[in-house]
Amino acid sequence: MEYAMLPQTRDSLSHILNHYSCFRDTRKQHGLPDQPMIVGISGCQGSGKTTLCDTLTYLLKREPYHLRVVNFSLDDVYLTHEDQVKLSQRYPNNKLYQQRGQAGSHDLRLATETLKSLILNQTSVAIPAYDKSLFDGQGDRLSEKEWKHVSGPFDIVLFEGWMLGFKSLQNQSLEAIYQSKQDKDTFKSLKFEDINMLNESLKQYEAELYPYFDIFIHLSPLDIQQVYQWRLEQEEYMKSTRGVTGLSKEAVKKFVDTYMPAYELYLPQLDKSLFDGLDRKQAEDYKKINRHLKIVLDKERKVVRSDILPDKTKELKINRQYLNWNFSNRRLLIVGCVLFIGFMGYRRQKIFDTVLHYYRKSK
Repeated sequence: MEYAMLPQTRDSLSHILNHYSCFRDTRKQHGLPDQPMIVGISGCQGSGKTTLCDTLTYLLKREPYHLRVVNFSLDDVYLTHEDQVKLSQRYPNNKLYQQRGQAGSHDLRLATETLKSLILNQTSVAIPAYDKSLFDGQGDRLSEKEWKHVSGPFDIVLFEGWMLGFKSLQNQSLEAIYQSKQDKDTFKSLKFEDINMLNESLKQYEAELYPYFDIFIHLSPLDIQQVYQWRLEQEEYMKSTRGVTGLSKEAVKKFVDTYMPAYELYLPQLDKSLFDGLDRKQAEDYKKINRHLKIVLDKERKVVRSDILPDKTKELKINRQYLNWNFSNRRLLIVGCVLFIGFMGYRRQKIFDTVLHYYRKSK
């Protein structure tokens, strides 16, 4: 490139291109029709994931790649403001659901239908859009006539979201973590059933949304407290560049407070690998391993390190196969040794006489 590229952009671009080549080859080898590779991109609010997606889209479309790329966000499929109000009224005592953001506040049917349309390379696909500045920063989904339309075929789809990759915890683990964090302000006002509702809602994302991802990129904070600064900078930038009203500094802190329980519960698991135990939704599974790229950022959004996380599901499968093979062969080896020793004991005199005979003959 003729200009400097941020490390997170460079690493993400390399990750996508390496897998895209294998993705296309795999489909050709199996005689499968062309379809886009789906890239899931996750990152805390204000981490720069939207900017990363926009930059990647620009780079992949131009020389030397000339790829057909479309990107959209999990934010674009938030519930409408009206439906969000209804959700908050349905659970008036659960502080996690008094505003948009948490698992359960998205229209997953709209998200999956959009992904399906892109995968099928339809000639015209409507991409939902959401405006966070409406209703004094509470936000609302735009009407369909304001959505953007893209035309297939497509090579790559970038789909980003702040909580993409979060996966539910077993009830025992969830309760143990909840109890261990009771001294934190963000947990003190929450009952276990509030957290459990969030945990149950995540199961639908795992079952219906995540299986579409062929590869994954995760912008991970070095310190989770960085999110407060990042989200405030994001809000101030939106207000200054668009001339719209938004959240105040105090409102931003209160807003981020409601996200902190989810970060503390689910980020540690995501930092290990999204594809641990995740099944594909399509029959034509892209099976290449090392699909998860984790990029750790400091408070200035500078890259501390980049790690390619192995596909643990496949590693465990391989290890299990090895252990089964190893156990079976050890058993055969033991049986063989016992038989051999028994045979040697039974024929020991004849063997000894034969060895002695050849020894004397050689002299």
